[in-house]
Amino acid sequence: MTKETLLEFSQTVMALTLQILGWVISNTLITIGTVSFFFFSVGNFTIAGTMHQLLNLSGRYVAADISRQLQFNDLLGCSILIVFLATAFLRRSVLIRIFDETGRKYV
Repeated sequence: MTKETLLEFSQTVMALTLQILGWVISNTLITIGTVSFFFFSVGNFTIAGTMHQLLNLSGRYVAADISRQLQFNDLLGCSILIVFLATAFLRRSVLIRIFDETGRKYV
């Protein structure tokens, strides 16, 4: 490889990395927003109701034994993972477009 080709390749790799990182961050923010919307809906779409439900949840979480806390952590983690994977599936066209645009140069 010549110096110019190596420079262009490294720039393409950096651009690809930034685009993938942006895709992951966007999916993460959408997931956080979806989970927050769920808690907001449990509180009847009011801040006071949401805070009341979170107070109730936190009180029960602290009072529970360690096995129930771990069970809740697993449930919450799996729920968040499912929402993230659903978001990733629905936004897969963006990811495909990222790889198509950068992949054409080196095929």
